[in-house]
Amino acid sequence: MKRLILIFVTIALTNCSFDNKTGIWKDASNIPFEKSTSNSINKKNVNSKYEDVFSDGQIFNEEKKFDKNFNFKIEKELKNINWPQEFASNTNNISNIEYDNNKILVSKSSKLSRNFGSKNNTAKNTILYNNKIISYDHKGRIFVYSLKDRKKILEFNFYKKTFKKYDKKIFLLVNNNIIYAADNLGYIYAVNLNSGSLIWAKNYGIPFRSNIKYFDDQVFLANQDNVLYSINSTNGEKNWQLPTSLTFLKSEFKNSIALDELNNNIIFLNTSGELYSINYITQRINWVLNFKNLSTKNEANLFLSQPVVIKDENIFVSTDKSLLSYNIVTGSRNWNKAVAPNLKPVVTQKNIFTFTKNNLLICLEKETGEVLWSKNIFYIEKKPKKIKKIGKIFNLTIANGKINLFSNNGYLLSFNFRDGEVEYFEKISKNGIITEPFFSQKNMFLVDRKNKLLKFN
Repeated sequence: MKRLILIFVTIALTNCSFDNKTGIWKDASNIPFEKSTSNSINKKNVNSKYEDVFSDGQIFNEEKKFDKNFNFKIEKELKNINWPQEFASNTNNISNIEYDNNKILVSKSSKLSRNFGSKNNTAKNTILYNNKIISYDHKGRIFVYSLKDRKKILEFNFYKKTFKKYDKKIFLLVNNNIIYAADNLGYIYAVNLNSGSLIWAKNYGIPFRSNIKYFDDQVFLANQDNVLYSINSTNGEKNWQLPTSLTFLKSEFKNSIALDELNNNIIFLNTSGELYSINYITQRINWVLNFKNLSTKNEANLFLSQPVVIKDENIFVSTDKSLLSYNIVTGSRNWNKAVAPNLKPVVTQKNIFTFTKNNLLICLEKETGEVLWSKNIFYIEKKPKKIKKIGKIFNLTIANGKINLFSNNGYLLSFNFRDGEVEYFEKISKNGIITEPFFSQKNMFLVDRKNKLLKFN
């Protein structure tokens, strides 16, 4: 009898596409490849303008006191509920997020996953939607944690044993209770957030390597060969693609996408250093910029950058040497400042805030690129701080008017946005931090190295 029951269960499991207990769908290897040759955007007669990112001379490396005569101004706090994608918004920029800045740890979850913090794959792309935290571990398990119930309510895995040996890197976005997931194996799939059921899955053959954007029933993303895709959100089929120059050397920098919804344009910065503006309705290329060091002809040089940011009618590009501003309509350069940014900048009404390779927290004027003040964060409070102790600064966020820097060792450093004076310098997580901070309803969330969700008020 027991043997018959076992046989019956085995047959049932192998014939079901999804099992709520195991969370495993059909073998992904059975999904046919999507063809990548048709419906490509025409690149004929499109000129690529070369931009020298080193034209403004030596790298800025000095402390500068603020100008009392300058009118510093930032937007009112954004009353945020959801954090549906990496960087929260389609512009990759939130000027000032609502948060009380009390920095009080109010809750700590149990482990979200025993594999969440793999040293080869930290799950930095963690999102929040309708009081649910969505993330993944390096095994490819996507899990949903309920803030209301304070427990994990769903866990599912797209991959079977065929892909067990591969560490997964998954890029996530949620819209209208549907999770869109693209991975480093070339798959993209859609999952119902409430039921955990698979809606569709497609195999594009080449690993995806970009953040994901959603607009007007389209999902935008790019693969490691620098091919930009528009994919139908209802079935996963390709609307169009744009092949761009690939790079043979891989760095930590991935393709960066931002949406200019006002002008119906997608802004795409690839790993070769090409910046595209494409109208996603007409599928026409508006302009192309090519960031090259014109002093060298070595094509093997790596192009390094932070994610591109849109604010008002301008695009802000952070290379490893310079922070540059461009007009979003024409692609013409506004200014170039050699400050060697090391983080994605935050752009406000009048100012830009960034953190540099020289450990400088810098405030620039948005319209001119002039440095208004700068401060070495390791020499505050009139005494040097140990860099190894603090760790790597990996995030800059403005919350309730305070500039917040986060380190992987669990430190939070807060500064006054007007003059850069330090207001808070403490370790908020003894176990360190493995995710970007995300905010909802005046609360701040992080995940530590022990895979526990931390909630601050």
